Amino acid sequence: MRELSAWAPMGRAARVIALSLAIVLLVPVSAGAQYFGRNKVRYEQFDFQILQTPHFDIYYYPAEQEAVSYAAHLAERWYARLSRALDHEFRERQPIVLYASHTHFTQTTIVSSFIGEGVSGLTEHQKGRVVMPFAAGLGETSHVLGHELVHAFQRDILRTHGRSIEALPLWFLEGMAEYLAAGHIDPHTAMWLRDAVADARLPTLEQLDEPRWFPYRYGQALWAYLADRFGEDVVVRALKSRAKGGAIGRIAAVTQIDSKTLSKDWHQTLVDTMRSPPPAAGEIPGATPIVSRRGGGGRLNVAPAISPDGEELVFLSERDRYSIDVYLADASTGAVKRRLVRTAADPHFDSLQFIASAGAWDPAGTRFALATVQGGKPVITIIEMSSGRVQREILVEDVDQVFSPSWSPDGQSLVFSGLKGGLSDLYVVDLDTRSVRALMSDPFADLQPSWSPDGRTIAFATDRFTSSLESLTFGEYRLGAFDLASGAMRELPGIPDAKHIDPHWSADGRSLYFVADPDECSNVYRLDVPTGEFFQITHVESGVSGITAISPALSMAAGARRIAFSVYRHGAFQLHVSDAGSGTAVASRMSPVDGASSDQPRATAESGTPGFGVFAEGGVTVKPYKARLSLHDIGQPYLSAGGGSLGTFVRAGVQLSFGDMLREHSLHTALQVGKRSSDFAVQTAYLNRRSRWNWVVFGEQVPSGIGISRTSRESGGANADQRVIATDLVFQQIHRQVGGIAIYPFSRARRVEFTGTVHAITFRRDATTSIYTKSGRLIEETREGGTAGRPVRLIETGAALVYDAALVGPTSPILGSRYRVDLAPTVGDLTFATVIADYRRYWMPARPFTLAFRVKHVGRYGPGAGDARLLPLAF
Repeated sequence: MRELSAWAPMGRAARVIALSLAIVLLVPVSAGAQYFGRNKVRYEQFDFQILQTPHFDIYYYPAEQEAVSYAAHLAERWYARLSRALDHEFRERQPIVLYASHTHFTQTTIVSSFIGEGVSGLTEHQKGRVVMPFAAGLGETSHVLGHELVHAFQRDILRTHGRSIEALPLWFLEGMAEYLAAGHIDPHTAMWLRDAVADARLPTLEQLDEPRWFPYRYGQALWAYLADRFGEDVVVRALKSRAKGGAIGRIAAVTQIDSKTLSKDWHQTLVDTMRSPPPAAGEIPGATPIVSRRGGGGRLNVAPAISPDGEELVFLSERDRYSIDVYLADASTGAVKRRLVRTAADPHFDSLQFIASAGAWDPAGTRFALATVQGGKPVITIIEMSSGRVQREILVEDVDQVFSPSWSPDGQSLVFSGLKGGLSDLYVVDLDTRSVRALMSDPFADLQPSWSPDGRTIAFATDRFTSSLESLTFGEYRLGAFDLASGAMRELPGIPDAKHIDPHWSADGRSLYFVADPDECSNVYRLDVPTGEFFQITHVESGVSGITAISPALSMAAGARRIAFSVYRHGAFQLHVSDAGSGTAVASRMSPVDGASSDQPRATAESGTPGFGVFAEGGVTVKPYKARLSLHDIGQPYLSAGGGSLGTFVRAGVQLSFGDMLREHSLHTALQVGKRSSDFAVQTAYLNRRSRWNWVVFGEQVPSGIGISRTSRESGGANADQRVIATDLVFQQIHRQVGGIAIYPFSRARRVEFTGTVHAITFRRDATTSIYTKSGRLIEETREGGTAGRPVRLIETGAALVYDAALVGPTSPILGSRYRVDLAPTVGDLTFATVIADYRRYWMPARPFTLAFRVKHVGRYGPGAGDARLLPLAF
């Protein structure tokens, strides 16, 4: 007999069938989780309740009790406004999930991805849940809530019209949300537009999809232009349009103007309106930056803090392109002397809070205080400037988040703005005792404190003098003064119709330098405290600003009369340092408020009717949250069919996901059926993320098989007809298992995993032998089948320690290190243990080249380790 074609000898085929067993069982137990990867840690366990208003189910926990009542009124007011503007009513009750701070928000289980510091809220598309933290002030919280509720309306409107929100670009959706939330082009967006006009750098409608054009700002500007030219209903008409051509097609259809003409007209309007007046005598026009994208910095160079002698500057930047880090530079040249904090491959810091906070030098210029987040908790990090090393770390447990610390003149205490339960107040921490004292406790926003040189007064930015809690109206931030001896607060003189943020004292305590925008362009101003007179210090055409409209942007070297400030220019944030100067007098100003204390806000006018859309107090109910699973997602169903020498098959399958509203519990099932019982497959897993422990229980039945065909010719003699013998072999196994995985993350980088699984595997062999004549006529066919070996029953356990602080680039890790130590004992019909030790290190000697180093051991030990049914370990 001569074999014409054969897949493999029988002995090898028998070993090949063990492939599924090796893949499912004998790969280390960590395959059920992640081999590497950073952890999304839930440091807190939130006891959620539901506050029900006429249109919303608001999920919150007891720490937010006071703040959530304001949020509920704000939500209903936004609903009244948006339902009218968009001509739509929700078909179902809208869920809103609120967190007391951004540090709590990053722990949400509703989305599995990591949430960056720049994300102030989100509306997920599947269930339309609005998920967001309270901001530093109720006014900012209201703005973000309005923005996210626009997305909820967009989703509901599009679903009503059979469309998906995911099909529209960000500039269309986010720009619309920002326009409806702001109602106009706000000064911060105007800053971006002035800069773009000055650089002759404006996008066409077709270019808005490109990543270089920030969709929030340019999208908002486009919708403001369209509403001004074509009427406010252009927004809802475009949203409900059924025109083809995507977002641009919708806009062209409702305006009856082609996109090229619209782009040209829009650009001309921006050029005509976004102009800045020339500087007056005595103003600093904003000299050449010392830190910029072209001068050794990154696109984000923010939170400047100049030393008391004016010689050195600390700032935050992504100049290495991989993370926001803290740098020390020469305040005259911008030359970087040292990187003080590196976060790219260092898991020590969860956040440096580069958007909402800035650090501060102590009066002696020897220490630097930085508000950070570590292990989900606010920590004040104090750096010794001579060595650049961390000297102390003060855990502030009384609040949820800490912002912008300022030193007392004796260097023994720090005052900071703290967010607690969704509301911000000022606090003082004693560095010796670490005791924390609240200076006030109310719903008004109190930010960016600055301790006076005589130690008696703290200046700060606040909305308490321009906002009304009764009507829930919020005015501009003004400057306040808190007297430490009496506890009295008073409003300092202010420039009409302008924000006042980021105050800093002069060395003699007579002047306060701060950032204001009386002409809707932010610049540095000086208040002469005794006389109440104002002077404009800088004239920056785009604006003196941090990343947001209320981000810290200014620092004062009191002993040297120098200021450092951040400027948005050429599409990036850059840092400037200059002499403080006297400035140019501002003619229009408010008189001081008679030096009187103010404990109550002055009511302010509101656009529209005060209290519009706010429900009566009796219109709410509160109930505990009970997790109930409901259908979350249906995976793409499939149907497959085929055939060949091994027979025909027809199979169909689908995946189903269930979850509760907070996604703390989820159930995932995949099901496959076919025309044979051996085609039936099912996999089910339940995941619990209620606490810091994440655990999974799972079960499955998975059939798998492999086929072998071979053909031979047989002759009965010289004159006899030749016969062709075809043999088809099918090896099949059915793998059943139940088990569980428990994971405990110590930090974002380090975790421990425990697993336990029970396996039962059966094997079957079916053979079909067909005999044909030379012409192809079937003469004879026989079938036989039976078990292909003894069933295998195994009990597998395992434990692993995993560390991952590697920074991953577009395709692979580029910086940092990671390791895994894994032990997986197995008992039952086979007894052995699998051991893995895997360490990897990545260096970048010169961008963009990375050197990788790896040490690894994989081994299987025990009496069953050499069993022929096991595949060799290979990774």
